[in-house]
Order: sequence, then structure tokens, then C-alpha cells
Amino acid sequence: MPVDLSFQAAEWLWALLAIPLVALIAFPWWRRRRRAAEAYADPSVLSIGSPARATRARIAGAVLVMAAAALAIVALAEPKLPVDTEEEQSTVVLALDVSNSMLKTDLEPDRLQAAFSAAEEFVDSAPESTAIGIVTFADNTVVRLAPTTNHAEVRDTLEEIAGEPTREGTAVGAALATSLDSLEASGALDPPPASSAESPARVLVLTDGANSIRRALPPAAATEQAVAARVPVYTILIGDDPGRPDQPSPAEVLDQMATLSGGIYAQSLTTADLNAVFADIGSVILPGEELRDVAVWAAAGSLVLLLAGGVVLGFALPPRRAAGDAPRPTSEASPR
Repeated sequence: MPVDLSFQAAEWLWALLAIPLVALIAFPWWRRRRRAAEAYADPSVLSIGSPARATRARIAGAVLVMAAAALAIVALAEPKLPVDTEEEQSTVVLALDVSNSMLKTDLEPDRLQAAFSAAEEFVDSAPESTAIGIVTFADNTVVRLAPTTNHAEVRDTLEEIAGEPTREGTAVGAALATSLDSLEASGALDPPPASSAESPARVLVLTDGANSIRRALPPAAATEQAVAARVPVYTILIGDDPGRPDQPSPAEVLDQMATLSGGIYAQSLTTADLNAVFADIGSVILPGEELRDVAVWAAAGSLVLLLAGGVVLGFALPPRRAAGDAPRPTSEASPR
């Protein structure tokens, strides 16, 4: 299985090219030095020099030292290894606007189809442990799917909704309140989160307008419920409809919902914008892999290899002579 290793300071990795370069320079130099020693050294000194075992020790020691240098460079590059987090399972409710205005074609092929395509990509990128629910809203709200980790069922539900007729009206506040009820019924808010930042539950509202149903729950009241439940709300505004002249604009309403609850507000004017926004928000609200710093292990490995290289090179040192010992001649006549 390949290791998906990343580096925070990858420019240091260029220094690894110096390792084979040093080896290419050092080996011919060592060969010339050895030949010179054999040619010009006193034979009485050569007789106590390193045996073949010492030569092998020098080579092995040099290899270990170069490997230590390579690991030290890797440590400087700050390697990080992705590991699965042990966080609590996350739950996301998608609140999707299915009102008539979602049929406008300023997004290709229209707002509704672009929204469902982005939602499907969101589901495809979600970890298997993420529970996803679906709420649709227009003049009223409907829980189409309770939060589930069966992502195939989520995709099937999205396809089913995409083929249904749209309705009149936009009950944004009621959609948020219904999404919160769905989260609570699924157990995602038990125990209650300590803060919105630590909440395992999220609501993602996708709409092209603000509240247009006067009898429905106002968005401000629904936002208060989200704040009390410590559930962040992420809102995406499709298009740039101004809304009703006697009410706050859709941008103002959705921005306030996200800001007060600890979520994120974004606006999409094109299909490409919508896909990018969905991907960005997905990277925030979906649990992902945590990057663990492994530079310390590379540095420790470098130190171990350096110490091992020192020990191995110690075997290449010539044996010590006791004080007063005379060197043995390389050859002498045998007594007859």
C-alpha cells in the first residue's frame, strides 16, 4: 500500500541531490588515496594497516553516514503522514430549495440541476462514517431522508427529488428548524456539543432566496435555535436575486444565519462557482484525515544511523600498538 506522505517544506528535498553527488566525488578520491598509500607508504607501516575487513567497514560506515544525512534532510522538509482521526461520527443535513425560482437558467443547465449535481459530488467525497440527511423546502418543508451512512441511499434520494416538480415559495427559516429536528431525532446532538466548533452536526442550506412565506418561522428565530443547539449552519446562495423590497436581501439573511451560528456563508453565480463552494465547504464540515508530524522520527532515525556509522567506522581504525613495540618486518629470513 503506497504511503501518502506530504511535506510542509518540500524545498529542502532538493538537498537530497547532494548525497549521490558527494558519493560520486568521494569514491574516486578514496580510490586514488588508497593507490597512493600502497605506492609510497613504508612497507613496515602497511604491514599493520587495515585488513580487507576494515575496508568493508569504511564503505559500510560511509553508506550509513550518507543515509543519516538523507534522513536529516527529510526531517528538515517537515514530513507529515495522514492518519484517520478518532473523532465522533459527523452528521450533515442538506436543506435543498426546490422552489420554482430554482428553475432559472443563469446556472447550467439550471439552478436546481446544478445544485443537485454539486450535492451528489458532496456525498461522493464524504467519508463512509459521515451520516447525511436531506430536507427539501419551498412553501413547506419535508424530511426526505433521515441522516444515514448509506450514501447510495442518499444519492438515490437526490436523483428522485431532482425529477420531481418544483413548488412555490421559500421557507428558509422552517427549513433550518426542520433540519435541526432531524439532527436531534438522529441522536447527533446527544450529548449536546460544548460549542459549535466542537459540534459533530452541521446543516448545509442551499437556496436562491430568502424567506418568502410570511406564516413560516422567520429565519432569525430558526437561527436562534441553531445557536442554542450549538449547530453551525453553512449557507450557499445561488444567483443574485434581490428578494422582496420590504425584507432583508437573501444575502443578508443567509450571511446572518451562518455568522451567528458559527458556519460559513458563500454565494455562487455560476455552476463552476457552486462546485467550488461546495468543495470548499465540504472540506470544512466533513471529517477528514489528520496530518501527523513525523519529522521527529526522521530526525531520530538520522541520529541512529549516524551513531551506527560511527561504530562501524571504528572497526576501520588500525590496531593500537603498545608503547615500545617495534613494527614487525614485512619479511625475514627463516632460521636454518
